[in-house]
Amino acid sequence: MTMIKYLFITLLCCSCTPGGAQKSDLKWTKPDLKGHWKLYDTEIVDKVPFLNLQAPNPNPMNMVFEDSPWDSYTEFDLVFEADSMYMVNYPIQAFTTVHYFLDSGYLHVGPKGKTDAYPVELVNDTLVLYRPLRSEPGYFKEKYLRTSFNDSILNVMEKYGVNYPELAGTWMLVREEDYDYGTHYELRFPHSIPDSIEFSREQMLAALGNQKIYMLSTDGIKRDYFFWYHKSRIYFKPGKWYKEGDDPVIHFYRK
Repeated sequence: MTMIKYLFITLLCCSCTPGGAQKSDLKWTKPDLKGHWKLYDTEIVDKVPFLNLQAPNPNPMNMVFEDSPWDSYTEFDLVFEADSMYMVNYPIQAFTTVHYFLDSGYLHVGPKGKTDAYPVELVNDTLVLYRPLRSEPGYFKEKYLRTSFNDSILNVMEKYGVNYPELAGTWMLVREEDYDYGTHYELRFPHSIPDSIEFSREQMLAALGNQKIYMLSTDGIKRDYFFWYHKSRIYFKPGKWYKEGDDPVIHFYRK
């Protein structure tokens, strides 16, 4: 399973079924979603009032034992074009385009013929989308406002996935950290590397559509590393010169 598929399943994993609402009682106007939507607020709720729908129990196969439902939550903006939708972390990253359609209070999203359904309504100028929690009954209630993302930036994000020029600047090496729910990370790398790196815009422009290589000072010598962006971090993997075996998981966060 590719990283994109995994991310998509993580974010849109639990299908909502319309069983809790009577269509004859539903007062719902089909919203026009075409355009750009900026997420501005998220809260956890236990029901969808306009559908009179209570939060379902999570599928045991999808249970994730976490300290909080927020541990697995990731914020995304949305772009709707004709019958396709994609999630964006504007202005940095865009994810795989999927098919969508609207029907009786639900946004159906996914590959054609295999969509999941999520309660959705337009309240004044606010798009409200409900996504079920994975680890307990409840919904993430997400509120979006219409916006106008830069089309040139969106085109780069759509074409390359990651808008690398936007990542130019100073990045700090992660040597040790605690994350998620009790996981501790400590860099174990038998070579000396600097605590920070600087990406120029020219370097990041060259990274679009090309092999991403950074010459990093290692024990005082410039060595080649492959790099990529994922979930707000830039990861480095040593080139063929590295013979020690295990991936040291070298990663940097933005200063």
